[in-house]
Amino acid sequence: MAAALTITSLLTLWPSVASGTTVTVTVGNGGFVFTPSSVTIHPGDTVRWTWSSTGHSSTSGTPGHPSGLWDSGILGQGAMFSHTFNTVGSFPYYCTPHGACCNMVGTVRVTSVMPTPTPPPTPTPPPSGPGTAIVADFNGDGHRDWVLRNAGTRQTAIWYLNNNVRIGAAFGPTLPAGWGLRGAADFNSDSHPDYGLFSSGTRQTAIWYLNNNVFINGLFGPTPPSGWALIATADFNANGKPDYVIYNAATRQTAIWYLNNNVFVSGLPGPTLPAGWVLRGVADFNGDGHPDYALFNTATRQTAIWYLNNNVFINGLLGPTPPSGWALVAAADFNGNGKPDYLLYNAGTRQTAIWYLNNNVFVSAASGPPLPAGWSLVGP
Repeated sequence: MAAALTITSLLTLWPSVASGTTVTVTVGNGGFVFTPSSVTIHPGDTVRWTWSSTGHSSTSGTPGHPSGLWDSGILGQGAMFSHTFNTVGSFPYYCTPHGACCNMVGTVRVTSVMPTPTPPPTPTPPPSGPGTAIVADFNGDGHRDWVLRNAGTRQTAIWYLNNNVRIGAAFGPTLPAGWGLRGAADFNSDSHPDYGLFSSGTRQTAIWYLNNNVFINGLFGPTPPSGWALIATADFNANGKPDYVIYNAATRQTAIWYLNNNVFVSGLPGPTLPAGWVLRGVADFNGDGHPDYALFNTATRQTAIWYLNNNVFINGLLGPTPPSGWALVAAADFNGNGKPDYLLYNAGTRQTAIWYLNNNVFVSAASGPPLPAGWSLVGP
């Protein structure tokens, strides 16, 4: 601890761009975690790590690949270590003993201005998963289809669409009690989308492998840590394998868990959502080959696109605002022009609509098929 405090005192003499503030990150509080795992600061600000348990480090870089910017060394409970950030950028770091094995990683983002959008805060962060619709091409015809859910029976159904027109339907598998549908992607590379499931009680995940609407078999996936939930699936690192987006509703932090089928490979922190905003879709809006976040503000109905490079926030733009009673529930290319569109849903009337976009700009709209009573596009 004395060595750490000596380093801290020396750092206070290092020249900085401006007189900044100090942000505290707790190390090893309740497990192999940095709390919070991602912080956003400005040039001249300082991050102070405080050790809640013994045997951890704060080391710049990624597990196994230190960048050399800072290294606290392995310290014990009660120790402190600080580093002042004078340049804009994203600075990943990890715990030397537990970064590779246990995904004990964090990120410091240094920005010159606040990222957009910056909506007003709300007292309680809303959940980010259950309000999202599941969209995928289940019958392999090149058109995105919808998954409907019946909350009373836990039955799913696939509605086959051509753009905004329903051309057929079939029942899908019934979800087990306590489990929710959080994504659809081809996990086993057989060209058929599969269900990504999450149990809110146990935090367990599972992959249900499908052939069109038919259940073939299932495997358990990795379990997010306490406080985190699976909310979306997409291929973020462009290796052809779907990954998990997990979310912490208390801190509004997201993280990307990279998978090989149902097996956890590695993880990185993603951007922290602003208060009052939820993630409702993942798609490549600007055509750069990287999936982006589609965000929805449940209070103002404003939408926004956060452009990403893998797990790193690049910049953001506001999108169109749905009318009263309507919510953004998914993002996908419905008209086959290579540009993702919005799927909107009115829970009161069970009406659907598709808003066609060019990047973040509204182009036109079309009504979708209304849902029957007892069925919804969104659910647990």
